[in-house]
Amino acid sequence: MTALVSEGARSKRGVGFNADATLGLLLVSPIVITMAALVFYPMGRTVWDSLHRVNPMQAGTPFVGLENYSRMLSDGQLATTWSNTLMYVVLAVVAETVFGVLAAALINQIKVGRQWVLAAVILPWALPGVVNSVIWLWIYQPGAGLLNGILSALGLPFENHVWFNDRTSAIVAVTIVHVWRMMPLTIVIVLAAMQSIPAHLYEAARIDGATRVQMFTLVTLPLVRSAIAVAMTNATVNAFNLFDEAWVLAGASLETRPVLVQIYLETFQNLRFSYGMALSVVITLVSLLISLVYVLRVYRNTRFD
Repeated sequence: MTALVSEGARSKRGVGFNADATLGLLLVSPIVITMAALVFYPMGRTVWDSLHRVNPMQAGTPFVGLENYSRMLSDGQLATTWSNTLMYVVLAVVAETVFGVLAAALINQIKVGRQWVLAAVILPWALPGVVNSVIWLWIYQPGAGLLNGILSALGLPFENHVWFNDRTSAIVAVTIVHVWRMMPLTIVIVLAAMQSIPAHLYEAARIDGATRVQMFTLVTLPLVRSAIAVAMTNATVNAFNLFDEAWVLAGASLETRPVLVQIYLETFQNLRFSYGMALSVVITLVSLLISLVYVLRVYRNTRFD
């Protein structure tokens, strides 16, 4: 009798498990179908087309294998654009992470009117990238630009200074505009993690005699590490996809051209669609791999600390 009851209980549990699994699959199926239609299929088609010669000026799309990828090794312009892109990524990720975390910590201390501060902070991110770039283009103007006017008023020799006349200053100027637009997202992500930290941890640290700096470094930072990893991932992918700022501020200049602008020129100016597809596949893989490295590192430290 006991064996029959046990068998019946196991049977009911199995039926319940199967029903829950089926319901779960039904609930996630719209997302899976949407991702397959909008992400996985286009990505797979791009990879497939990158293995062919796709050029509207030439008939047919013959299979060329890895020819489009091997062409990258002898493309001198591509080497320069990769160098520019890596500088953009390093500068943008470091600036967005450092200043974003500090800004989130400052906003977290505000008790009255925090929502208005957040609204002002998010505004640059809410505006389209082209709009932000045009605004900063006026700020960088050599003659009547706001930046030169402020620096000249401070007694510095920046009257009629051309910021895009030098590669280093041009890359820094483009990076500043990108950071100005994307850093609010880092602030929001990290701020949300900071607000979830229990208050009693700070009380315990304060009783132990910890200073504000020590509480920030020993309590806050370790507990928001995973949020910082998410923010860094977002910053890395966005920096690799930098286009609007470089195109509006510096045009197609090779000195400041990122890989995404190179993809645009190869695809729509030179009409080498398959080569542009191969470039897009490579930059996607590189950005994902770099993001994965420090995400896994942060996850490992968070798991075992």
